[in-house]
Amino acid sequence: MASPHSIEIPEQSTVDGKAFPLVWAAAAGETSTDSLCAWIQEHRDTVFEHVQEHGAILFRGYAVNTPEDFAAVVESLDLENMPYIGGAAVRNKVAGDKVLTANEAPPSEPIPFHHEMAQVPNPPMYLVFCCDVPAADGGETPIILSHEVYRYASETYPEFMARVEELGVRYVRILPEEDDPSSAIGRSWKSTYQTDTREGAETRMLEQGTSWEWLDNGNLKTITAVLPAVKMEPRTGKKTFFNAMVAAYLGWVDSRNDPSKAIVLGDGSPVDHDAMMGIAGFMESTKVAVPWIKGDVLLVDNHLAMHSRNPFTPPRRILASVARGRRAATAGA
Repeated sequence: MASPHSIEIPEQSTVDGKAFPLVWAAAAGETSTDSLCAWIQEHRDTVFEHVQEHGAILFRGYAVNTPEDFAAVVESLDLENMPYIGGAAVRNKVAGDKVLTANEAPPSEPIPFHHEMAQVPNPPMYLVFCCDVPAADGGETPIILSHEVYRYASETYPEFMARVEELGVRYVRILPEEDDPSSAIGRSWKSTYQTDTREGAETRMLEQGTSWEWLDNGNLKTITAVLPAVKMEPRTGKKTFFNAMVAAYLGWVDSRNDPSKAIVLGDGSPVDHDAMMGIAGFMESTKVAVPWIKGDVLLVDNHLAMHSRNPFTPPRRILASVARGRRAATAGA
């Protein structure tokens, strides 16, 4: 079985001497989904060592042609699936419980940088994306290494970042009763907490330390527990800008939500507007945006790298799988 080989693509960057993302291309004659799955199963430790080293790996040139093919790739990674409880994006199940569509927000809407589900107490470790239908134009899923963002933010806005690190943050969001696909954050409280009852939602919120208020129109206002916005990543020894602050401050906007009120520091005080805009500008200037090609599979270490979404001209369908981490029985095996 021929191994994939590392290639360079124009959009790649180099961070601390490492390619970002690492790109592995299929070997000649080994382009089938079965070939990719068999190789991953045999070399899982290698895959996860490299995604930790680089932050993200793009598998390119494989015939991952259907959602079922992608589900097989996800299965070959042997990750522990994580239910999408607490996330803001409207998503649809495509193949079993592991494969969802990526954010169903309108094509015209950019989705700012964030760590997936940073607004819940225990965010996922890995994300896997797959290009099912590339956009006619745009629609990239830009990525950036979080320690780069922290380094810039702490050097440029030291007083603000000291407060962020000391106080943590809270996320404030108003959720509709039913999914609203016209909004990038239109996931209903029923879908968010995977229940049809207020009592079920309240149980989930209590588990996450979220406070709430039921509004007269059936909407639900939530305020998360205080969550860290800067983390020391134990595997690398580097501090990361681990949050969804920019996404909330710039992107949590719809008929129910005012983004200027979507993120506050842990003591309830507002964030610094100039710092937020400066950090967002750094992300935009530093991001790596690789155009999707049909069959591309992108494995992202969600504790090391942030992602976003560029606006696009339809059609476009990107599939996603959210994983708590490696299964304990197979990690290191």
